[in-house]
Amino acid sequence: MLASIVGMTTFADKKIHVEMREFSDCPLLNAKGESVKASTLWEKQPAIFVFLRHFACDACRTHALEIWENRAKYESKGARIHFVGNGSPMFLLEFKLKYKMQEASFFTDPSLRAFRAVGFRKGFWIDPGSMHSRPEFLYKAIRFAMKHENAGYGNVWQLGGVLAVKPGGIPTYQFTSLTMGHFPPASDLAAIS
Repeated sequence: MLASIVGMTTFADKKIHVEMREFSDCPLLNAKGESVKASTLWEKQPAIFVFLRHFACDACRTHALEIWENRAKYESKGARIHFVGNGSPMFLLEFKLKYKMQEASFFTDPSLRAFRAVGFRKGFWIDPGSMHSRPEFLYKAIRFAMKHENAGYGNVWQLGGVLAVKPGGIPTYQFTSLTMGHFPPASDLAAIS
């Protein structure tokens, strides 16, 4: 049985706040809607979980594509990348096909249980920049939520992040997004696998 690991491991002086017992038992859905226990994904090799806000998020698409384009860096060191969203499996498959990521490992957690277990937050703020102003994003988020959330794209308020786990259920890295478009530094990702 895995012990709960909360704030015990650090990476670059950052504490990791993960409820590993809870995350281990989380059922993640694949593109066919079949349930896969999260702990099976790190049994034989390190796993890098890239949690996406939802499957229609422009910032998530950009982040997922950047990670996928650089996957050789992570996989050459033995790690396997798993993308986790929170919409319906149908939109997971649509995301993979649209962005030519058919070979990528994708899961979804519409219950948000895995997001909570790994300490990821909900919110609507964005980093100022070229995508949207904060008021514009809030307006778009509310419109999106009203139109699409029940359609299955996912929870527009859920923020993502990255979690790396070694075999044995040992978390080695965590990055928690504070806003939409807030991603880990590339140097962190290169060092975690």
